[in-house]
Amino acid sequence: FSAQSLDPVTYSVLVEAKGFKKALVDHVKVDTAATATANVTLETGSVTEQVVVTAEAPLLNTETGTTTHTITTRQLQDVPLNNRSVLDLALTAPNVTGDAGSEDPGVSSDQPVPGFNLNLNGGRAGSTSILADGVNNTGVGIARAVVSFTPETVQEFTVQTSAYSAEFGNTAGGVINATTKSGTNDFSGVALWYHRNPKFNATPFSIGTAPRPHNNLRYNQVSVTVGGPIYLPKPGEGGKAYYNGKNKSFFFFAYEPRRRKDFLTSTALVPEATQLAGNFNNLVRTAAGIVPATVATQFGLTSVGSANIYQQFVLFQGKLVPIALATGNQYCQFNDPRRILVNQVYQGVTLQTPQCNSTINATPNPALNIIPPEFIDPIGVKILQFMHPAGGYFLDSGNIRNYFQQRSVVQNETRYTLRLDHNFTDRAKANFRYTVTPAVGIRSAGNDINGNAGVYSNARQFLLAFNNIITPTLVNDLRLNYTRGNFSEDYSPEFSIKTGRSFAGEIGLPHLTTGGIPLFLIARDNNYVTT
Repeated sequence: FSAQSLDPVTYSVLVEAKGFKKALVDHVKVDTAATATANVTLETGSVTEQVVVTAEAPLLNTETGTTTHTITTRQLQDVPLNNRSVLDLALTAPNVTGDAGSEDPGVSSDQPVPGFNLNLNGGRAGSTSILADGVNNTGVGIARAVVSFTPETVQEFTVQTSAYSAEFGNTAGGVINATTKSGTNDFSGVALWYHRNPKFNATPFSIGTAPRPHNNLRYNQVSVTVGGPIYLPKPGEGGKAYYNGKNKSFFFFAYEPRRRKDFLTSTALVPEATQLAGNFNNLVRTAAGIVPATVATQFGLTSVGSANIYQQFVLFQGKLVPIALATGNQYCQFNDPRRILVNQVYQGVTLQTPQCNSTINATPNPALNIIPPEFIDPIGVKILQFMHPAGGYFLDSGNIRNYFQQRSVVQNETRYTLRLDHNFTDRAKANFRYTVTPAVGIRSAGNDINGNAGVYSNARQFLLAFNNIITPTLVNDLRLNYTRGNFSEDYSPEFSIKTGRSFAGEIGLPHLTTGGIPLFLIARDNNYVTT
């Protein structure tokens, strides 16, 4: 005998036959997306007698070859989870590796992709099929969980890593199937506050000598859930004045706001105002960085190499033309009076290029390390206007720095889950679930050049399911769902990619989008770090 479309709870199986004792198999646990087997042996005797078999140990699945691991309600309640995502528990299953991810954007570049980087049975990242209450919950553009759940809203979930049914043939990795909680005949609920604060953290060993805070992760999550039978007013005369949903109609509701703030700190060596204008004279290359000679003296640092700037281009019709060095020659410092003018043909025009030899460069002049204004890109000048000014010089783990940088992220998220269940008869039932997970994260790059960016995640899922046992051998299980997730990374509304200002266009750079801010990466020279 086979019973289909059962809820993932614990059952008792009672078998009766004429001329045999009743047989009762107790504690038969049916897991999500799994087959449970209860073997019964009937003994001859009176039907009024009963044989009770208690199935305490997990039943061995002999019906299919599917490798299934079930995360139970007890595990969901007892195992501590860093970000309150049930997908973290998938890593407790055999043959599951990787990173479960979360809805949290990182301070630098981590994207909110829950479930995407899980590897099931050796499958690649993004090859896992993620289901919720038996319907697809996997993103199309990126195979993440569209809506994610906390332990307070999930009854259990299973991880299938191999030999799963053909109904899951659209995945090359494995299957994760979560079953959400529903109401029962008794009112019950949960109220909790999960809090993290830097006051509770010790200073990490990795912190250097710079005066920076050791940690600033602030995390607040509240979960309030309630479930039970549905009671509704019942208008009309006679009988009860309200509808009593016990044994028939149930509800479950969860309200889960979450607020998170975090930042990372670092230090840098940025140019002074004179250097931004092209004046690099009197700099000294030290083991702690390239700094002005006065700063090197202040910290007792000695020179370990050249800090001179050499001219590698000449100007022709507003364009930079690379200098072709004659045999044995070298580049010169800008405007070195000892330079040798060498003819060079470029596009049919003879140019005079300044070149030096090893004898001239053996005695460089630090006062000549000044780049003429005509060699400085005008767009670069506009960009550098937004760079933070240099501050006072200090030592950070042996390196000279003059800028303290902070990268931060702020996230606001509020989840709602509503589930309604109704039993029409013993053979027909229906349920409805609505889950929404709107989240907005603001990531600060820590400098005015690259500005701030927003990480937006707005996902929702509607589920309507009908289950009807038509005959003992015919079952109809119909599930309709609408799942939509909008995931994007954008700037503030002023510089929105679709409708905002284009900073690239305003400073003269080509651009593909209507608005937005391009990402600027400034070259670095060993320990000389910009930002």
